[in-house]
Amino acid sequence: MWLTRLALRNPVLILMMSLMALALGAVSVDRLAVDLFPDISIPLIRVATFYTGAGPVDIEKSITVPIERAVSASPGVDRVESVSKQGVSLVSVWFQFGTNLDNAQFDVSQRISQILNTLPPGIQQPFNIKFDITNIPVVQVAVGSSELDEKQLYDLAYNVVEPQLERIPGVASATVGGGKVREVQVQVHRDALRARSLGVLDVVNAVRNSNLLLPSGNLRAGDRDYNVFANTQFEHTKPLADVILRPAIEVGGRQVPPVRVGDVARIEDGTQDQSEIVRINGQRGVYLRVLKQPGANTIKVVDSIRAALPNLRGVPANVKLQISFDQSSYIRAAVKALEHEAVQGGLLAILVILIFLVSFRATAIVAVAIPLSIIATFVLLFFTGNTLNVFTLGGLALGVGRLVDDSIVELENIHRHLALGQDRRSAVLAAAQEVAMPILVSTITTIVVFFPVLFLFGIARNLFLPLALTIAFALIMSFFVSRTVTPLLCLQILRAEHAHDRTGVAGWIVRRLEGMDDAYARALRWVLGHRALTVCGILAFFVLSLGIKRFIGTEFFPDTDESQFTLLYKTPIGTRVERTEQVATRLEDAVKKTLG
Repeated sequence: MWLTRLALRNPVLILMMSLMALALGAVSVDRLAVDLFPDISIPLIRVATFYTGAGPVDIEKSITVPIERAVSASPGVDRVESVSKQGVSLVSVWFQFGTNLDNAQFDVSQRISQILNTLPPGIQQPFNIKFDITNIPVVQVAVGSSELDEKQLYDLAYNVVEPQLERIPGVASATVGGGKVREVQVQVHRDALRARSLGVLDVVNAVRNSNLLLPSGNLRAGDRDYNVFANTQFEHTKPLADVILRPAIEVGGRQVPPVRVGDVARIEDGTQDQSEIVRINGQRGVYLRVLKQPGANTIKVVDSIRAALPNLRGVPANVKLQISFDQSSYIRAAVKALEHEAVQGGLLAILVILIFLVSFRATAIVAVAIPLSIIATFVLLFFTGNTLNVFTLGGLALGVGRLVDDSIVELENIHRHLALGQDRRSAVLAAAQEVAMPILVSTITTIVVFFPVLFLFGIARNLFLPLALTIAFALIMSFFVSRTVTPLLCLQILRAEHAHDRTGVAGWIVRRLEGMDDAYARALRWVLGHRALTVCGILAFFVLSLGIKRFIGTEFFPDTDESQFTLLYKTPIGTRVERTEQVATRLEDAVKKTLG
């Protein structure tokens, strides 16, 4: 009641508060991150270890099992899963929900370090990563050209495109995939080494000791202090061929010239063994997987990348940059659909209010509660760290009809008091006092329905808590609007109207509504006169509905259509990547033939 008195005594304050809510809401909507789902934290840490050339059985015995035993003793571990493949061991450590993953990751690293000396020599350093659903790329940028080869495309993507994409706000990383990586190869001639009494390790040590970048101290000359360093790194093949394996020696009084790398090996400017081939529209190319920063707005990041691609510096005109995968497309469609449904729901709610209240003034007063409550809800969502996703927008869409209930009750009671002949201020205060407690209790009971969501855990909590919070925020704001803005607007613009004064369409609607009231009264009298039959009918309908439940399927998420599909295929273990590419080419031809 005191809220209504405050609003009536300080109309300017209520106006300023409403405008402030609208301004903050506009800023919050602009800064709220837009994503498909809420932030889902899965308590999973993966430990990967690479051991080139080892088979799955050897990997399991020598690497996977020791790591499993070590990490299973970490506090909070729920279960440990592992996969041993050719040359790689992958151990997945699942923790209980609520475990601090930063501490868990540090503990796993410590335990792996303790057993590192028991693992086979020659393995790569095991590394562990936290599972993050944001590691799904927001876009994949395909880089192709009909004039540049794979090595040139890789160098262009790695040295030119990647750094510029990573400077875009919201982008965490852009990783290059496919292409060929430049590699200077030293192909040793075995017979030439034997003839000079040298071994392969002599060549390896000579090349390693000659390819250095070493600081050499400072040189002070006059007023200057110079930083001196030795850079003997090879950028071309010719200097590498001149590296001396063995200096000149004297044998039997004869001077033997020095042995150089070029005397016993062939130097080639080649590429690393290719393990990943990317094809773009039937031609080889490269791509960049672009990841966004946690909490960044997916749609804004994608829009920024699309705007930046045509303006990247250093990209030749014969190179085409195009987006082959766009995560924001489905997000845009889902968000747009929910926004459309919410707007439609609000308009339909206003239309129904107009039909039943038969007053444009009353409809306008009640309709104010919908946008004002929703805009204020965006402010609360922003400050609680939520995002605009299908669950928060779904909560708003579900609560649109409920947002006007409090204001309708308030307005209808005020309208009744005005019809009794009271002045506006007295009618507003008396009506507000009568419905204050019913409106409060009604709002609380609706919010309490979502209280059990707080006791959920795991992924279900991450998904449904934002939905419950959104509806609760909207209902709380609609309550405050009904206790402040609605009475104030009624005091300013609402006027007393009597049913018998209405003519034309309004009078026709009023008469039809009165007929509905009479029909409802007759039905209510019949129900009260046949109580046992009514209760038995309700119970029978309830039991029948329980029988239908077993025909309803269950799944985690409903089927969705993202207007794209992915073909996954596996060739036999040991198949060369070039042979796998041939299979991919045949699949491409089949898809083109099917889709035209």
